[in-house]
Amino acid sequence: MRTKRMRAGKACLLASLLPLPFAAAQAQSLALPPGARLQLDGGRLEAAGGDLLVGGVLALGAGALRGIGALRIAAGASADFGSGTATLSGDWENRGAFTAGSSRVELRDGPAVSAVLGSTVFANLSLASSSGKRYRLESGLTQTVSGSLQIQGLGPALQVDVSVPGSAAYLNLLPGGSQAIANVGVSDVHATGQHLAPTQTNQGGRGNDSGWFGGGVAVPATPVPMLSRGLQLLLAAGLILIALRRRASAAISRG
Repeated sequence: MRTKRMRAGKACLLASLLPLPFAAAQAQSLALPPGARLQLDGGRLEAAGGDLLVGGVLALGAGALRGIGALRIAAGASADFGSGTATLSGDWENRGAFTAGSSRVELRDGPAVSAVLGSTVFANLSLASSSGKRYRLESGLTQTVSGSLQIQGLGPALQVDVSVPGSAAYLNLLPGGSQAIANVGVSDVHATGQHLAPTQTNQGGRGNDSGWFGGGVAVPATPVPMLSRGLQLLLAAGLILIALRRRASAAISRG
């Protein structure tokens, strides 16, 4: 009886990973349609570079998404990553409901440019490249990391910039989170939580990198109110009067 149950369980898991519950969005891509649910538990989904389009409910548990091109969570869809791991070579796009749990999202080499779209609260986020890849955060939106933030250029400097040049995006590493950042160029991305890469310098970015790199957090200067001409003359007269009194006091003391 136990063997039959185990076989039935394996059959259910295998069935959940077959393309049958999915609608083909494009060549080598998988789409989980609205109303459908995929629960990996401890299983693994290998996409061989295809995109994963989530329109229903995706639950990773302790499972893994491997070889994903782009992962897109549509409006109205939900993804609970539990303690799982997702490794992507394309875009990350979150327009739905994302629950990070203690999961890890890794963006790696593939296309020369990948975008991080929508606002997401990640548990652990890793951006890495050995080819100087460019990661573009969506302008005007914030990506938040509560645990570990890794941004590593493993060859040419990795570049972090925005979807609309000149229009800032925001990266927020929460208090208590850890960072491992090296060999990175930043353009138009502001760090709004912890100061990022405080011992590093901007490697090839255009700047507009508030909250990054050495020098500490910039504190805006507080303007000093200007005195009117009359008050300036009055202040000068007072200082002259004080000086004359001190000189007279000194002369009396010498006499």
